[in-house]
Amino acid sequence: MQIKTALATLFIVLAVALPQPNDISSTVSSPKASRVDGEASILARDQKIWQAAGGCKEDWDEDNRCQKACIAEAFLGECPGMVSMAWALTGGCIIRWYTCECICEWE
Repeated sequence: MQIKTALATLFIVLAVALPQPNDISSTVSSPKASRVDGEASILARDQKIWQAAGGCKEDWDEDNRCQKACIAEAFLGECPGMVSMAWALTGGCIIRWYTCECICEWE
């Protein structure tokens, strides 16, 4: 077997064997805290975590793509009444490829 054929076969086997990213969509509710000095505590916020559309990419961090995707999806209905937004690049793909995870808080 030639080296190129062996490497191509190995690459295909590894690509098929690696876990595929699942569409993460979950809502976590925090316990409601009492108001302190007339202001709502940060614990009184609800949080939603989901994976941005697009799946595994190696360029999520270029040109703030993850940030832009999370904010756009939040405004398009993933997180109505958004108070704050966060995002993170997470693994689960082949080496140097990531998924974009969005974290939204609302009151």
